[in-house]
Amino acid sequence: MTRVDINACFGHWPYWDLPHQSAEDLVGLMDRHGIEKAAVLSLRGVLVDWKAGNDETLAAAARHPGRLIPMATLSPFMNGNGDELRRLADAGMRGVRLYPLFHSYPLDSDFTDDVCRAAAERRIPVMMPTRPMMNWRFKTLAIESIGTLAGRHAATTFIISGPNYLIEYQALVEVMSQCPNVSYEISCLQGFNSVANLVGQVGADRVLFGTGAALNYPACNVAKLDHAELEASQRDAVASANAIRLLGL
Repeated sequence: MTRVDINACFGHWPYWDLPHQSAEDLVGLMDRHGIEKAAVLSLRGVLVDWKAGNDETLAAAARHPGRLIPMATLSPFMNGNGDELRRLADAGMRGVRLYPLFHSYPLDSDFTDDVCRAAAERRIPVMMPTRPMMNWRFKTLAIESIGTLAGRHAATTFIISGPNYLIEYQALVEVMSQCPNVSYEISCLQGFNSVANLVGQVGADRVLFGTGAALNYPACNVAKLDHAELEASQRDAVASANAIRLLGL
């Protein structure tokens, strides 16, 4: 089975030491766990300098062509806007991840609307992580606020990352039921048979395989998908086909 990881990253993590930090470490993890491609960004872009992070991401993808798919991030500070996203897309970025809690801006802002319009023009997805990884320490972005944004931008494809179970899961399903332009990646999803349950509620074409590597260890989500009670066609859609379609690979 081909696996395309829609949510991976590399770089320094200031909160605790990571055993795998470099892009080369990430590719090694992918080889170990049967992941053919991964959509990645440098953590420098999230935590320090989004411009330098984007440069690192493009350089890593160039070193590992066909394995690492570059994803951009940007903020309204240091002149981030829709035109910059268009430039990045033309340079090879296949999507953008927005981190309003790390970059200190509201979702209901001119910047966010500008970026979403640019993403629709370039036909690249906007990923919205509600938390950076599966760890309860981090403040979370309200799932409902992503639904409001997606409702304003029906022509933009959104991928939600981060919601877990119970109230978060219920809010996720509600947003996806209202917004057909919203998909979800499974790296933070927990609960008995949760992947199959979500597929049953929203459809296999809107659920994507993601690991959160190298912040999360990828084996957990490989096993989560491998053991999900899905039909073969559904498993293939989640594992790779949906990501290939949304990233335009």
